[in-house]
Amino acid sequence: MVDIPLGLPKDVDKYFYNREKELITLNSIVNTLNQNISNQILVTGLRGVGKSFLLKKLMTTIPKNILVSYIDISNIYGAGKSNLTEEDILYGLLSEMNNSLQSNEKIYKKTYKKIHIQIKNLLSKLKTNDYTFNDNETIFSIPIPQITENYKKLSDFVFNFPQEVVNTSKGKINGFIIIIDEFQLIGELKNVDAFFWLIRSFTQKQDNVTYIFTGSTSTTSEMVEKLNGSSGAFGQRMIQFNIEPFSKETSKNYLKEKIPEINFTDDGFERFYSCTRGYPANINSFCNVMSSNIIYGDKEVIKEFYNKLDQIAVKWISIWSSLNKKEKEIITTLIDNESIKWKDLAKYVSFSQATLTTNVKKLKNKGLISNFNKLYKIEDFMLSAWLKHRKKEDGFYPL
Repeated sequence: MVDIPLGLPKDVDKYFYNREKELITLNSIVNTLNQNISNQILVTGLRGVGKSFLLKKLMTTIPKNILVSYIDISNIYGAGKSNLTEEDILYGLLSEMNNSLQSNEKIYKKTYKKIHIQIKNLLSKLKTNDYTFNDNETIFSIPIPQITENYKKLSDFVFNFPQEVVNTSKGKINGFIIIIDEFQLIGELKNVDAFFWLIRSFTQKQDNVTYIFTGSTSTTSEMVEKLNGSSGAFGQRMIQFNIEPFSKETSKNYLKEKIPEINFTDDGFERFYSCTRGYPANINSFCNVMSSNIIYGDKEVIKEFYNKLDQIAVKWISIWSSLNKKEKEIITTLIDNESIKWKDLAKYVSFSQATLTTNVKKLKNKGLISNFNKLYKIEDFMLSAWLKHRKKEDGFYPL
């Protein structure tokens, strides 16, 4: 068996492959911050295609005069004891921006130490919704929130913060990049449109702050429309591109370069590609259960795939276990009926349309189902393959 990392490895350079063009594009866009020009970016692509990997690689190439912060909304969402709130996201943003400053402490020297203490103090108070500070206290030139649960003052503080970092650095910092990964989960907010418009209101006035939104979603998803659609907050003004799976040729070259110990016949590779569909996460996951002592033909690939699907789909099994019973019922209903209209979906499930609406929204935000041309379907094919296999083997879907 080989050993390929299934998550984001520490050595990004070692496993980076075939995204050079996208990396060059992103670098050219964000480096306009050195000319006091900020661009907002949207990167889409389905789960496992390599978006987060690309952005982690980007972070290693950013010049030192541009700070970069990375926040994964799925971590905030998963850690929450209740519904995701705007304050949760603001806390995460401020915490990561503070981490970025801390890694560049030499820029601020003694001045930074005071700022760091102030930010840590503010973050600890945010946890308890206690924003009480001395009158007229500021960080940089931004007033610190004074009133408990004053969302407007808190958002003003957080979204003004990165530009003020640039303004007060005396030319040592030219820009601040904020990467918001798994942004589609922001759809869990009660008023997601207002939150996107809030961010837009600040970006219009800031010349040195670039936001990069990325998420496990298609280019036609509802959340993409809310963010950058014609009537969305950014009104198609974001620079948007989609990360595609590897082609057959690219997949073959990737295997030769990164995993040369796995050998295929021609028809074996064709079957392997149909099982992974060129998604790097699927390729790595499958290769991790394969042997270097076998030359894989078509039949051998099929046998290996289904015999070890529980190991290959371990990330997807984890996702499945995190869903509630109603979400699981919706997914299995879609698997049983392929692509169906809303009225049919409502007819097949065992609960009310109001409950269906709530849980369909959650599944769409998680990037697991989609709605296109009024048809609902499973978006994540590896999850679908695993569930179909388990039903075939066990006679029922896993609980």
